[in-house]
Amino acid sequence: MKKPIEKIPDNIENFLNHEWIKSGINILHEQGFRAISKASICQEIKKTEQDFDVIFNGLDSYLFSVLDYWYEKETLAYIDIMDDVAGNAEQAILTLVEVLHNADKRDELAIRSWALKYPDARKALDKVDRTRMDVGIGLFREMGFSEQESVMRSKILYTSTIGTEYTSVSSSLDQKIAMCKLLMEQN
Repeated sequence: MKKPIEKIPDNIENFLNHEWIKSGINILHEQGFRAISKASICQEIKKTEQDFDVIFNGLDSYLFSVLDYWYEKETLAYIDIMDDVAGNAEQAILTLVEVLHNADKRDELAIRSWALKYPDARKALDKVDRTRMDVGIGLFREMGFSEQESVMRSKILYTSTIGTEYTSVSSSLDQKIAMCKLLMEQN
């Protein structure tokens, strides 16, 4: 019997300094990266800049915490759900497609936009993309594909997932699952 797919946690209550992180994420969503400052963060949560300084070693340290949160929430949490729900590699991939289809994509969009202009955000995005690709490669390998086929299939799956989510070429969950099943077919 298939376990129900858990939703990725929207709240970040268990993340260190979650109130501060949530503030930055909200500003990022609503106003973009350029609006994130010590003053805007403190104003959002009604704290002082001295409070900020006690927790973070400057704005750069804070921004790295936001990026760490995103990595935990948008990558490691997906992997945990796949591990909890899926019984084999095929089911793990199908689970991933469904979870991503139903996920709130605001964080991803905001971080990807930020990464276009800022090297530190780009590095964080590269880490996320590499981790996600590595998981896909491992799953395709587990299904019996060669290393080269696994790399290519993982790239196709990942880029098509990003493409259908973040462009005007959207697809229904059924279409995404059908595309995914094509990738999992052995020739």
